[in-house]
Order: sequence, then C-alpha cells, then structure tokens
Amino acid sequence: MTSEHLSTAGFAPRGTSWYYATLQLPPAQRRPLLALQAWWRAVRNIPHSVTDVGVAAAKLAWWDLQIGQCRDGRPDHPLLLALQPALKSADVPLELLLQALAQVDEGLRQNRWLDWQGLQRHLGDGPGRVARVSCLLAGQRTTAALDYAQALGTALAQVSLVRDVGRDLRRGLIFLPVEALAEHEVKARQLLDGTDSPPVRALLRDAATRASAALVVADARRPIGMGPAARPAVALSAMAHALLREMERENYALLGQRIDLTPTRKLWLAWRAKRAAS
Repeated sequence: MTSEHLSTAGFAPRGTSWYYATLQLPPAQRRPLLALQAWWRAVRNIPHSVTDVGVAAAKLAWWDLQIGQCRDGRPDHPLLLALQPALKSADVPLELLLQALAQVDEGLRQNRWLDWQGLQRHLGDGPGRVARVSCLLAGQRTTAALDYAQALGTALAQVSLVRDVGRDLRRGLIFLPVEALAEHEVKARQLLDGTDSPPVRALLRDAATRASAALVVADARRPIGMGPAARPAVALSAMAHALLREMERENYALLGQRIDLTPTRKLWLAWRAKRAAS
C-alpha cells in the first residue's frame, strides 16, 4: 500500500493539513506517517460515526486487539499491516497507541470537562501520544524531541477544537470546559441552539488565545538539530497559527461555519516550513 494509494483511498486526502505537511518527505518516510494518521482518523471518528455507545465501544475494543496483534506482526486491518513494519523498525512502544485509543474510549463516557487543565490532559492522552509516535517514526528518540512532539500535538488539537466547535455543537457535543462557560456567562443550551452573542464570541476568543499560547510554548520546545525530521511539525504549526489568524479575522463567528485554509495556502506554508526546518 503506497502513500499515493493511502491518499486516493481517502486516508490522507488532498487538501488536508497532514497531506501537505508530509508532502516534502521522501516516500519511504512519508508512508508510515500517512498510515499512522489514517489509523488515528479512523479511530477518533468512531464516536461520531455510530449513535450506539455500545457499538462504538466494541469497535474500539476491536482496534485494541488489532494493536495487540501488531506485537506478533499479524494485524488484520490494512492500515496496521502498512504501519506495523515501521512501528517495529522504529521500536515504537505500542502502549502509546493503546493510550490514544483509551482517550477516544474516555470520550464515549465523558464529553464535558470542568476546567482547561483537565481538557488539556485529555487531548495530550490522544493527539499528544499520536504525535509522539510520529516523532519516533521520523527517527527522533531524544526526550526533548518527544516532549516537543507531545506538546505540539496537544496544542494542534486545541486549535482544532476551536475550529470545529460549530460542527461538534451540531452533534450535541460541548468540549469547552464548564469553567470557561461560567466565566463568560454562557449557557450550554445557548451553544447547542447555535445562539451567537458577544459572550459566546468572547468565550471562543478565549479558547483561541489559549490554543495560540499553547502553540507558542510548543514551538519554543523544538530542539535544535532535528533537521528534515521536523518539517511536518513545523508545517502543521505554521498552518495552525495561520488558521487562528483567520478565526480572529472572522471575529470568531464559528457556530455556523468552519473556517479553514485553502489547499494553495497550506502548500505554500509547507514549502516555507521545509526551508525553516532544513
């Protein structure tokens, strides 16, 4: 299964940030990263693709068994079959994938968090762990590099949370912390009804500001000397910063629209990241 096959199969579709962030990598390096992100996309979408919690839990349990079968080199799913050799070659602890899987399972039973700290921990257990795996697949094993990947993965998830707030609300999900709603005097029912207001805009501005600060902190943790291995991370961070600026330009009118960058702009930012990370 080639990287192009993964792309055309819809696992890393053209237009996505990850597609352009990895475009500058050699095919042998790009292939496992695409497979990993395809796996994560499939897993994290399970709670949104089925309405029965029991069915969703069963699907996650099946993926748990598949990861266990990676230890013996015999997973059934094509994605893990494509990914398993790279996991073995990079000596990736499968516990990282299991932790990410557990984060999705946690979301089946809890989709409200009391404070930003709890939400950030939740995001770190999922996207943060997947980012650590990406770092290992890129050949980076130092503690500094792995911690940078974890911080960046968590920060990128915070940006996505703000961007996707309208979509999630239409699914009946509120990922913004209870304390944030209370601070801005916004009722959950207002959000679920899609009622825009100055307090709602202030709430979303606060969430975006926190995501931006997390990105800045993560960027500062990038170790010197990562070289080309850092290109996807630098590209994704640049895209996230640009996306936050677009949200600000729209005055955080996010309940009824999903703001994103054009593919051309993502391609340009990825090209700039290649130069910055060389």
